[in-house]
Amino acid sequence: MTVPVLTEVPVREGWDFGDFPYGLEPLTIPDAGTEPDGDGPCSRFAGLCAHLEHLSREGAPGTVEPVESSDRLYWFRWITGHQVTFVLWQLVARELALAERGERDREAALASAALFTRGFSAMLLYTSSTPIDVYHEVIRPSMFLQHRGFSGTWAPDFAPVRDLYRGKGLPDDDSPGVKALRDEVGFYQRVHGGIAAKLVPSGRSLLQDASGAAETHHPDVLGVVYDNYFMTLRAPTSLPDVVAQLLRRLNAVALDVSENGVDSVSDAEDPPKELTSPEVRACEAGFVGLLADVAACAAGSPAD
Repeated sequence: MTVPVLTEVPVREGWDFGDFPYGLEPLTIPDAGTEPDGDGPCSRFAGLCAHLEHLSREGAPGTVEPVESSDRLYWFRWITGHQVTFVLWQLVARELALAERGERDREAALASAALFTRGFSAMLLYTSSTPIDVYHEVIRPSMFLQHRGFSGTWAPDFAPVRDLYRGKGLPDDDSPGVKALRDEVGFYQRVHGGIAAKLVPSGRSLLQDASGAAETHHPDVLGVVYDNYFMTLRAPTSLPDVVAQLLRRLNAVALDVSENGVDSVSDAEDPPKELTSPEVRACEAGFVGLLADVAACAAGSPAD
């Protein structure tokens, strides 16, 4: 069976993702732990990277028609932001593996992994920008309908980077690259804690609420359940095709944020202090610029 891979790089102004503004697309990536074949950079990415850089400086108000409902906007952010995250996790794992095998300059690999990790934290802020009522009336019930114990711990692509993001997989030296990656892991941990406090103040996940129920009869398929929810397919996919799918999503997210902004605490009466820190607010203020940096790095330009 041939698995569809949407890899055309947008070349025109305006929305060019899905069949309509804030529409969705399936993501096709390799199995977790399987590195995509091939190497970057790819010359066909240069124009879109330049476009994202332009968006970060000039913005693009009015480029995209207003979204007709908050449900559609935040559903787009929830699914697409997670898809971006899956690719970033794969790229982080790839950079660290190449460095460990001596196939990539160690400091360059660590710098790229740090930048991709900052992109991951930004996607957490982006997906969690959903108002609290939309989260509890639309998003959380949708996960429950997929599986009553639905859990982010089932994400296949998180397994190779789990130790890193729990602070256990970092090198123990103090090189600039290690320090940068360690700082980004700490930022992720603070952001993740703030999002949990905002969206689930009870601290009870669906998985915890489902405890005591009969255990699943098919624990090996939970990753498939997770992928299915986030419209993610698995097939051998080249690195250029993985990057092209990432850039398609970064462009759509950049257009969304240029039109609608991103604010993870806009409707919180008592926002968690982790989400009101100067670092988080700066990340949100420079959101599109960060996407441009991530795109350039994924396309083969060295990270700063």
